[in-house]
Amino acid sequence: MNSSRVVGSIPSEFLLVGLSWVGDKKLPLSVLFLMMFLVVIFSNGTIIVLVMTDKKLQEPMHIFISLLALIDLSLSSSVIPKALTILWFDSYTISSLGCLIQTYVLYTMLGLQSSLFALMSFDRYLAICHPLRHSTIMSRSFMTVSVAFIVSRSFVFMIPLPAMMADLHFCHRNLIYSSYCQYTVLLRLSCGDLMAITIYMVLLVCLFPGGDNSLMIFSYVQILRAVYLLKSPQARWKSLSTCTSHAILLSLFYMSASFPLFLFLFYPDPSLYVKSMTELLSLLLLPMINPIVYGVKSKEIQNGLRRLYWRILLF
Repeated sequence: MNSSRVVGSIPSEFLLVGLSWVGDKKLPLSVLFLMMFLVVIFSNGTIIVLVMTDKKLQEPMHIFISLLALIDLSLSSSVIPKALTILWFDSYTISSLGCLIQTYVLYTMLGLQSSLFALMSFDRYLAICHPLRHSTIMSRSFMTVSVAFIVSRSFVFMIPLPAMMADLHFCHRNLIYSSYCQYTVLLRLSCGDLMAITIYMVLLVCLFPGGDNSLMIFSYVQILRAVYLLKSPQARWKSLSTCTSHAILLSLFYMSASFPLFLFLFYPDPSLYVKSMTELLSLLLLPMINPIVYGVKSKEIQNGLRRLYWRILLF
């Protein structure tokens, strides 16, 4: 694992040294990551197949759940296979093209996940605040347009980032103290004028977390207002129960997103072990938990799993 000092354009390869601390722990750690990754593949793959093949699960929320499962699967698949090759084969190097592709997929999926949570909160707002208009507004055509919009927005608006990164001037060693590539890490390796890319990243933050969070806050404020106006405790609980799954996942999403900030505030110089394990587990735990939450909280998903089981058994 030899590093080199890079002066000039983007280097031909980077060294991912986030897992260089493992030593004799490679086998148990790789087994842990592999088992968790297999659970992510199986659970999210099952949700995707279930919603795609079961006609009774063609409601908007179930379609959103299947898209969320696809995003979670993509997030884990963009990082964990490379981490496993590092542990198995000591393959610490990653090409600059592979690094840029990894960051593009990672940030695109994170942006899409944020937009999907906003769309799911809007669906819950309509279901609770305007139940008679829910099926009319959340029609198949609206679903198609809205999903196409958030997907195309995420993919298109993230394209300039890897292109701008490839044009940066680098003047530090090609070491990435992480187990996968990130735009913020690449920025720290570069030097020169970063004004253009900084402005663009700020615009992306305003567009994705800013716009999505505004819609989520609006939706849940209206939901809580509508529930508060209900006189019956049973009616209040029934209304709130329709969005508990989404609220749980949303809470976990924000806890995961804010954890690096808390880590930086209270532990400004974390060890490589803490940093790398936090990064990798955040891309495995949530994709593992999300299908379980919907499987436990949604009777429709549970019934769909039973029907899928009997279809497979009778086949």
